[in-house]
Amino acid sequence: MKRKGLIISGLIAFVLIVGAYLYLGGLNKVDYSIENVSDYNLVGVLYQGEGDSPEIEQAFFEAKDYIEAGRFKGVLTIVHYNDTTLAEEELKMFIGVKLESGTSDLPANYSRLSIPASNAVRAQIEAHNVVMPSPATIEAKMRETAEGARLELQNFTIEQYISENLLIIEMPAK
Repeated sequence: MKRKGLIISGLIAFVLIVGAYLYLGGLNKVDYSIENVSDYNLVGVLYQGEGDSPEIEQAFFEAKDYIEAGRFKGVLTIVHYNDTTLAEEELKMFIGVKLESGTSDLPANYSRLSIPASNAVRAQIEAHNVVMPSPATIEAKMRETAEGARLELQNFTIEQYISENLLIIEMPAK
């Protein structure tokens, strides 16, 4: 009887895990495309340092709060630089808001970043971040898509957090 109970418990746990994976969008495919884009106009903070620093989370939630409070109209965005001069566990990123319209009123710790672009490779992911593919997998597929279109990409990604379950990642062409 003990063995039968363990088997039933194991099956129930398996069904729950698979159900949660499916519910979170684990089987949703990532859509890759080449898009015509306009220049990226952002406001935020530049971060360079350890990947597990609380400063990253603070900057992310500060930008999110500015959007929710209506101070900035735009999309929560992280520019993630693939800088080969960084130490092994070090990151360089710009964390802030991709503006829908201009603004002249910036917080003291914020700066502007303008990225000229006309074309970009886009990955659109509709899934919870727990079940999303790894950034390395997504970036490799984006580079493959660019090769097929004979585009040379810049060495950074622009992650746009549209909603809790929708992420758009773009790599602008040179």
